[in-house]
Amino acid sequence: MLVEMGSVVENNILSDDVRAMVIQAPQVAAQAEPGQFVMVKNESGSTFLRRPFGVADVDREQGRLLLIYRVAGKGTRELAGLEPTMEISVEGPLGGGFRFGEAAGGDAGDAGAETSGAGEPGGRTLLIGGGVGVAPLIYTARYLAEREPENRPLFLLGVRSAEELFWQDYLKDFTEEIFVTTNDGSAGKKGFAIDALPDILAVHDIRHIKICGPTIMMEGLAKLAMERGIECQVSLEKRMACGIGVCLGCTFEGKVSGKRWKICHDGPVFPAEEVFER
Repeated sequence: MLVEMGSVVENNILSDDVRAMVIQAPQVAAQAEPGQFVMVKNESGSTFLRRPFGVADVDREQGRLLLIYRVAGKGTRELAGLEPTMEISVEGPLGGGFRFGEAAGGDAGDAGAETSGAGEPGGRTLLIGGGVGVAPLIYTARYLAEREPENRPLFLLGVRSAEELFWQDYLKDFTEEIFVTTNDGSAGKKGFAIDALPDILAVHDIRHIKICGPTIMMEGLAKLAMERGIECQVSLEKRMACGIGVCLGCTFEGKVSGKRWKICHDGPVFPAEEVFER
């Protein structure tokens, strides 16, 4: 983990309240793994605490990070106002990301383990994202696609409406197929991601599921995955103050281990059974 003074390369508008920021931060970019996050701060802004964002994608050759965020409060409004060449402080990469290969089958006590260098063993991998929880799954999809081009992951995208289909532009090169659900039925299947999951499982040999999104969405999906005996990991979203496990503001009690986990330090990725009751 390090703190690097980066510079904004792009800060594009994707929708009314979603932005995509590309940051030149070669030291952090060189170390970031799928599922990890960074804490950023506009040093000229008025907020004191850093803001946590999952690493959406990485360009190691150019030393750049992609962060996709929702403008929801004072801090993110100030970030949305940053223009190219402006400085931004980046702390990270932080936490333990998604686990792959043999590491994915570890105990709940292995939460936060580093990623392995291989793809997923056997079957297909399904990535499921909702809202801005889609962001860290972009880099995850790239990781899997680059290691097993002939077995690229499938993606289930759950969004509010067709206005949020911009996510597909970031995912299409790394996924075999993208399934879409929208709350209002303006694109794909009307409903929520969990409404589409049984149909996907009926057709594809899914052995691994990785989810990031609202807690209520992840809980339903994770329980279905556990019922089917599918290895499942979830990436938790929670307000963080320090990002390094000191403030104890983002803890939860593991369902299997009984351990008090720190989402920022031990996660944000955990086995589904450690987060949700079966």
